Amino acid sequence: MFYEGTEKRLLICTKSLNLFDFDDQFWQQLVANCGAEILSKIQNSQLKAYLLSESSLFVWQDKLLLITCGNTQLVKAALFIQQKFTKQQISTLIFQRHQALKPQLQSSNFQQDTLLLEKQFTGQQQHWKDGYQGDLFVFGEISEKRVTTQSIYMLHGLNGKLATQLQTETLDKQQILEKLKLEIFFDDLVFDHFSFEPKGYSLNAICGEDYLAIHLTPEQLSTYLSVETSLSAQQCADFIAYLKQLFLPNNIKQLHFKSDSKQLNISAF
Repeated sequence: MFYEGTEKRLLICTKSLNLFDFDDQFWQQLVANCGAEILSKIQNSQLKAYLLSESSLFVWQDKLLLITCGNTQLVKAALFIQQKFTKQQISTLIFQRHQALKPQLQSSNFQQDTLLLEKQFTGQQQHWKDGYQGDLFVFGEISEKRVTTQSIYMLHGLNGKLATQLQTETLDKQQILEKLKLEIFFDDLVFDHFSFEPKGYSLNAICGEDYLAIHLTPEQLSTYLSVETSLSAQQCADFIAYLKQLFLPNNIKQLHFKSDSKQLNISAF
């Protein structure tokens, strides 16, 4: 069985809107437009985190971050927002696709998606071809406050005892969480997680306005683990080192985000 674990990402920042005023039904409509559904939610006074059938949705008062995997059509979520909000209410839109392992199985490609986006938004594109492969579309204002993501870690070709267990046994979500040992590396995170049938695991964690998302695809044809977070690389260093020892990946790719008032810089290696 093959499942496309590599993600697509959509960040939309707003002005003159409080996204907390929109109820769960609105967010369910949003994710349904791209082919996903909400499984559960955790929240605090600064952030709502929705665990999805395909990855995660995070909602702050002034921005949302939607991450999807599988054969979802994330661009349709962007078009849904464009229909619901005025253009003046959207200050930033960032649409990103990591290179799929089997792009021929996807419903669309980056070029087709951006043709739809460019009908409404005048943006710039960025592409990576060596090492990390992926594509980015950016519209509007860029700042550190708007782009909260600090790092994305992508582990491909998982090995080791736990990877074998995930492929051959049925581990519940609590067993997987215990193996990840998040409580050792991070203080005060609130967790929400889900173990999929027949395989797969997703976790959202929040603390204040910070988030951490983990998505695990253990199918033998496409073993993959991603970690995305607004926590600093320094805060995550020990945890990422532990994951490398735990899963012994064939390769690991990293993206680190840095933005100023003029541009978004992403270092990929």
